Amino acid sequence: MVIGTQPSGQGHETSFAQVAADLLGLPVETVNIVIGDTDVVSAGGGSHSGRSMRHAATVMAKAQAELVAKGKKIAAVLLDCAPDDVSFDDGRFASTKSNRTFNFLELAEAASHAALPAELQDGLVVRMDNEMHEPVFPNGCAICEVEIDSETGALALTRYAAVDDVGRCINPLIVHGQTHGGIAQGVGQALWEACVNDPDTGQPLAGSFMDYGMPRAATLPSFKAEIVEVLSPTNPFGIKAGGEGGTTPALAVVVSAIVDALKDYGIRDIAMPVTSQKVWWAIREAKARM
Repeated sequence: MVIGTQPSGQGHETSFAQVAADLLGLPVETVNIVIGDTDVVSAGGGSHSGRSMRHAATVMAKAQAELVAKGKKIAAVLLDCAPDDVSFDDGRFASTKSNRTFNFLELAEAASHAALPAELQDGLVVRMDNEMHEPVFPNGCAICEVEIDSETGALALTRYAAVDDVGRCINPLIVHGQTHGGIAQGVGQALWEACVNDPDTGQPLAGSFMDYGMPRAATLPSFKAEIVEVLSPTNPFGIKAGGEGGTTPALAVVVSAIVDALKDYGIRDIAMPVTSQKVWWAIREAKARM
């Protein structure tokens, strides 16, 4: 069984296969997801804004209904009965007028050797489009703890916890991975990442990853992440976006923790990225005002 879809975020293929297998009543290992092949799917808008799983799952659900209806027509030809006499239960097509039954793969194979009417000669294939006009609202909470050396401005992120509502979680392992990556991206922007140019020459001073400040395993704690499933009413599976929920709050919660740690100095705001040098200068200037 081949499912064609437009380009998706990395790792979504496994989740797409799970959804398709459940819809079609097939073992997941029999489903092959083809990504970005314009011979299969000629039009698509790409993968962005948390749309991959909720968009693909919706179009799969809509296509499944048409695929079952078409399967019943093909099975009716093979079983010599009316389409209304064909049922689809537990992943199999059957009729009380015959002892033969088919799953989707068996029906497709049988159809390829059968004399089908013109409207069914393309076989067990359907094409479905879907447009999303209703937004979904993932949400969550992030908490972090920082430690600051008041003499040097050195900053350490010591604890970080996040809870994200992603609607129905199709593949928890992938969602947790997206959450962890999102947190790292947000923390990186909050603490280290900056495109700095020499003011006289315009030469980039962070022209490679050797110079550019990035989050690394040694600079981040082990995250505590939990998934909450409050189903969305805007799609058949109740799916919401995942991954971006890790990034968005990280900037605010990290800077808020830093400002809270520096409240005794009267510091109420500090611009990102909050490097140790910025913290040291903020403390030094605050002490000069005291």
